[in-house]
Amino acid sequence: MNCPNCGGLLNLEKRYCEYCNTTFTEAELGLTNADKISNTDKPVEPERVKSRTEQMQEQLEKDRKNDKNTADTSARDIATGAAIMGIFGMFSGVRMFFRNLKRTVCLIILVLLEVGFAFLMISGEVTKLMEGELQGLVAVNVLILVNALLAGIISRIGYIRAGTAITAVVNFLAVVWVFVYPMITSDFAGQTPQSVAIIAVVEMAVLALSVLLSQLIYRR
Repeated sequence: MNCPNCGGLLNLEKRYCEYCNTTFTEAELGLTNADKISNTDKPVEPERVKSRTEQMQEQLEKDRKNDKNTADTSARDIATGAAIMGIFGMFSGVRMFFRNLKRTVCLIILVLLEVGFAFLMISGEVTKLMEGELQGLVAVNVLILVNALLAGIISRIGYIRAGTAITAVVNFLAVVWVFVYPMITSDFAGQTPQSVAIIAVVEMAVLALSVLLSQLIYRR
């Protein structure tokens, strides 16, 4: 509506013309309630009701987005899990390799130790170094115990379960070769029943102690 004075645009709510700075009354403007409502209130456009097809399409779009997000998340989780398992598998493989390598090295050292001990007993070098029967007896038994001690340590480092059994067999054969076999071949010449009994008891005790020593060290 234009201003009656200047013809400018009139603000109907305030009945004011900013061009001529004039405020009018409703009577001066000749407005009715219907005119005020029609001029001030704008009709609200009603919301269109969507058809069932449109609703189904919207739902399908939402489902596709959710499925895509779920698939992406699952793929990331699977990839992350596979990477973690791969890293653990690699470390486990490296650890197993070094463990097997250590076991192999310890087994070789143990075999060399027992072969060297057996050669030392067979050659008779131990008894030759000591003068007298008592010194030879002590030297052999000390070597038996040292052999059991070293074999127990090597078996523990390399986790060799059969190490103590191998050592016990080698020690037993050493006693047979050094003490029993010479007495049998010489028909116990120069030996009394008492000395034979003492040697037998001492050697059985030493063998039992060597087995116990190597087993304790292995399981410690």
